[in-house]
Amino acid sequence: MRTTPASGTIRLALAGGLVLLLTAGITAAAYFDEATLNLGGTGIGNPNTFDIAVHDQGNALQDAKTPASAVVLTTSGSSAFTVDTPVIFDVTVTNRTTSLKGSIVPVLYDPDPVTDDLFAKLRFSLYLDGSTSPVATGATADELNALGTAFVDVAAGKEHTVRLSVVLATGTGFAYSGKTTQLGVRMDGESTP
Repeated sequence: MRTTPASGTIRLALAGGLVLLLTAGITAAAYFDEATLNLGGTGIGNPNTFDIAVHDQGNALQDAKTPASAVVLTTSGSSAFTVDTPVIFDVTVTNRTTSLKGSIVPVLYDPDPVTDDLFAKLRFSLYLDGSTSPVATGATADELNALGTAFVDVAAGKEHTVRLSVVLATGTGFAYSGKTTQLGVRMDGESTP
């Protein structure tokens, strides 16, 4: 927990919220959530909290302090990255019922960057809240992050779903066959002032 001044308000970073780990075949993914609380002059304390969490495989809300305490998830369909058949997984993020209203931004990252990593060869299609129309298709992680896609003014108790459909970049071929990587999706949240 840390506090830093920000434009006349106090920003309290509640780091650690949640980590999930997706393991299937040659794939792995980690999720991390963090929440930032914007406070006026009222001070810190209940009900002045912004608390997001993610559903595990049993549909229970989970928080975690570090990526090392990840919750294991599975994929839907294929479990190996190819150029044609996507690895699909869903993440449901919740603003807890006792929480303040806030915005949540899914951010992709590589938790285990290495030289010539498979992560750089992945292409993502992003779907929100069960929509059949993607926000983006065939994008790199950096391209998706640059979009700044957000769930805005998420009320206490409200849930949102992020679906990622992931393939290898066209032309990747057999050079990356059998290689593994970790895929991180961090849920960055900030309470609405």
